[in-house]
Amino acid sequence: MRMLERIQQIWMPRSIVTKLMAAFVLVVFPLCAAGFIITSSSSNQMKTEIKRANESKLHFYYSHLEFELNRITSLVTEYSYDETLSSFSTRTPIMTAYEKAYTLNQIHIKLRQMKETSPYISDVVYYVPGIGKKVSATGGVSNVPAKEWQGLLGSMGNLQGALSRYNGELYLLRSNPFNLDRVTPPNFLLGIRLSSEELRVRLQEFAVSGESDIVLAFGSRSDYMISTSESGETLKDFEQIQEGRTPEGSVERLRSSDYYYYSIYDHDNHFRLTASIPNDVVLKPIQIYSQWLILLLVLSLVVVILFSLWTYRMIHRPLARLVRGFRRAEQGDTAVQITDTRKDEFGYLYDRFNEMMKHLHTLIEENYVQRIRTGEAELKHLQSQITPHFLYNSLFSIKQMAELENVELIKEFSDYLGQYFRYMTRDAAQEASLGEELDHALVYLAIQEIRFGTRMRSEIGGIPEDCRSIRVPRVLLQPMIENVFEHGLGQKAGGGLLMLTFIRDEQRLVIRIEDNGEDLTEEQLKLLRAQLASTDGERGEITGMMNVHQRLRFKFGPGSGLQVERSPLGGLCVMVTIPTGEEND
Repeated sequence: MRMLERIQQIWMPRSIVTKLMAAFVLVVFPLCAAGFIITSSSSNQMKTEIKRANESKLHFYYSHLEFELNRITSLVTEYSYDETLSSFSTRTPIMTAYEKAYTLNQIHIKLRQMKETSPYISDVVYYVPGIGKKVSATGGVSNVPAKEWQGLLGSMGNLQGALSRYNGELYLLRSNPFNLDRVTPPNFLLGIRLSSEELRVRLQEFAVSGESDIVLAFGSRSDYMISTSESGETLKDFEQIQEGRTPEGSVERLRSSDYYYYSIYDHDNHFRLTASIPNDVVLKPIQIYSQWLILLLVLSLVVVILFSLWTYRMIHRPLARLVRGFRRAEQGDTAVQITDTRKDEFGYLYDRFNEMMKHLHTLIEENYVQRIRTGEAELKHLQSQITPHFLYNSLFSIKQMAELENVELIKEFSDYLGQYFRYMTRDAAQEASLGEELDHALVYLAIQEIRFGTRMRSEIGGIPEDCRSIRVPRVLLQPMIENVFEHGLGQKAGGGLLMLTFIRDEQRLVIRIEDNGEDLTEEQLKLLRAQLASTDGERGEITGMMNVHQRLRFKFGPGSGLQVERSPLGGLCVMVTIPTGEEND
C-alpha cells in the first residue's frame, strides 16, 4: 500500500505529456519484449531443426552407404563361389584353347553384370595366377604380371575390414582358397574396385554449401579418405579426438570456434562419415531472425522517437504556449493574446483564451477606472469634511493669538494657513511629486506645532534627493500626520513626539510616521491591520489612511501601500511603501 502511495506521489505531479509518453512506452515495451521472446524461441527452434536436419541427412547417407557396402560384400562373396569362376582355375590343364577362350568370355560377361549392379563399382577383376590371365569387366581378358595379383593379395584386409587399399584404390577382394597365405598363389582372385569419384560425387550432394566439407574415411585410423575438399584438413583434429569413441549408428556432435561437426562410425566396415559445416552456414537463418529482431527494436525506437516528436509538436508545444499565456495573465498582463492559425482543439482553446483575456481586460479596466473615480470622490469628500473643521480650529487659534496681541505669530500662522489651503484647493492634478507632498505635509505640521505649542515636538529626517521627483497621489502624507494629532498626540498634555523618517533601498522607499501616543490598544491595532488588508472595499467608514492606502495600491500595485505596527516610541507607526524600481519611474 505504501509502495502504491509512493508511486502516486511520484506519478501524479508529472505533466500530461510525460504521462502520455510513459503510457506509450509501457505499451510498446511489452510488444517488443514479446517479439524478442518469440524471435528467440523461433531462433532456438530453427537452430535445433537445422541440426536435426543435418544429422538426419548424414544418417541417411550413412545408411545408404552401409547398405551398398554390405550388398557389394555379399556380391563378391557370392561370386567367389560361382561354379564357372571357381572351376575354371582348376580345369585349365585339361581344357582346349577354345574351351578356355569360351569360358573366359563367359566370366567376362558375369563380371560386367556384377559391375552394373551398383554405381559405386568402377571395375570387377578376376585373376587366374596359374595361367597368368586377368579378366576385367571394363578391360576384357589380358595377360597380367605376377606382381599385380601379388600386390592385391598382400593388401587384403589392410583397412581392418572387408575393404582393402591398393595403389590408391579401394577393393573388396576374395581369393580361392580363402585361407591361403599371402605367398602361395591362389587358384583365382576376385576383386571389386570401388569408384572413389562416385563416392565423392555423392558426398558433394550432401554438402550444405561450398564451404562444407564431407569426409568418408576407411580404416580405424582413417587410412583412406575421400573428401569433398582437396585435403579434408578441417576434419583431422575431429578424427583424432573421436577415434573409436562414437557408438555405431549414432551421430556424434562437436562444435569448434568455426565449425559444427557431425560424425557416424561403422564398426563392421570400419568407415567413418564426418561432415564439417561452418557456423555461419548453420546459424545463417538464425542470424536472419536476429537481424529481424534488431530491425524490430530499431523500428520500435524510431517509432518512439517519432511519437515523442509528434507529441511534443502537437500536444506539448501548444500546451506550453497556453500555460505561458496563463502565467503572463497571472502576473497581471491582461492584454496577453495567443496568435495562432490552428484549426484543431488547441486553436479553439486559443480563441477562447483570447476572448476571455479581452473580456477580463475590459472588466479590470472598468473596475480600475471605477475604483479610481471612487477614490477621487472619497478624497474630495474627505477634503470637504476636513477643510471646514480644520478652518474652524485655525480661525479659533488666530482669535486666541489676536487676544494675546501676538502679531508676528499671527502673520506666520496666516502664511502657513494660506499655503495649506492653496495646495488643498488645487484640484486640477490628481498627482504631485513626493517633494511637493512633503512640503505640504511640513506646512500642515508647522500649523499644528503653532496650535499645540510646547505640548509636542517633531523630528524630520532628510528625504533622498532622487526621491523628491517620484509622482505620487496628491494629499499623501498630510492625512498620516493629521491622524497622529487626532488619535495619538491630541490628548497628550505634554512631551508629545512625532518622527518622520525616510528609509531607501534598491527597490522601494519607506516613509515612517510614528508617535509616542499612549491611547493605542492592541484591539485598535488589529482592527487597523484588518482594514488595510481588506481589498473588496467593504471596510465601513472611509478614513484618510484607507483612502491613501487604496490610491497607492491603484498606482503602484500590491507591493505598495500602508502598513501599521506599534512604534518603539509606544504609539502608532505608519509605514508608507513606495516602489522606486525602473518600472515605477
